[in-house]
Amino acid sequence: MDLPFLSLTVEAVDSARLPRETLADWREAAARLDAYLAYWKLADPLYQRIVGASLLALAIREQERSPGHPPVELTLKLAQERVTDWLEGLPSASEEGSLERAAVAALSLARNGGLDRWPRVFLSPDIPPELAQRLREPSFQAGPALRISHMVSRPIDYGPFARLAREAWEQVGWKEVGAILVFWIGLFGLACALYFLFFSS
Repeated sequence: MDLPFLSLTVEAVDSARLPRETLADWREAAARLDAYLAYWKLADPLYQRIVGASLLALAIREQERSPGHPPVELTLKLAQERVTDWLEGLPSASEEGSLERAAVAALSLARNGGLDRWPRVFLSPDIPPELAQRLREPSFQAGPALRISHMVSRPIDYGPFARLAREAWEQVGWKEVGAILVFWIGLFGLACALYFLFFSS
């Protein structure tokens, strides 16, 4: 499929005659552009290189018309604009604004694997009928309404046994606690004495 912008012609090659002092910036722009295109995971690496070279040539020509823009910023801005315009023009199940249509089209492409099966459709005005039909199908379904409520904190109820234990503890004074401790200490001492008297060798 033909790309709807600058092809790799002699004019594009002539525009690549850049000043030596700007070559490092344009190399950085080319690397960033490759990374951006790799994000779309085109199944055809050759086509991805053709798209990248064409976009880079467009950025170089734009720099010649209006110098002063950093090559990296100019190249990525141009690439994003072209991709957004292409997404907005795709068939979509969304009837919202252009940016919403572009977002829904990008998600539909990812869900349907459109660029895996038709990699050369990227940035092309020619959309296969099967892909167009898939892009028109609803990609998402509305979920149930979410209601957020505030729950008032309440003490934890541990049951009747905990309530009885708490009430008994509240009724017992330190005098009774001391008596119980003395009783158990005495009982333990008596048990030890009987053991040493009758069972110790």
